[in-house]
Amino acid sequence: MYSVKFTKEATDNIAALPVKKKRQIRDGIQRIAEDPSLGKCLTKRLTGLYSYRSGDYRIIYKILHQQILIIVLAIGHRKDIYKKVSKKAL
Repeated sequence: MYSVKFTKEATDNIAALPVKKKRQIRDGIQRIAEDPSLGKCLTKRLTGLYSYRSGDYRIIYKILHQQILIIVLAIGHRKDIYKKVSKKAL
């Protein structure tokens, strides 16, 4: 099982969610920690990042296999999370 660390942005994203969505995201992160390859690899400018679908929300993360670590970068609604992440990745 991989360890999970959160960026400040991801922590803020989780804090802004309703309780039901927080549980949904927590369950998704637990699944990612057990098997990081569940998410889809993002392409083009976001190489090396993964996206895991949790209902209408997406968990954007990076896998560090050498350290057995997952870094959760951002969590957000599917309609705008990719725009936010791509702007920061540039």
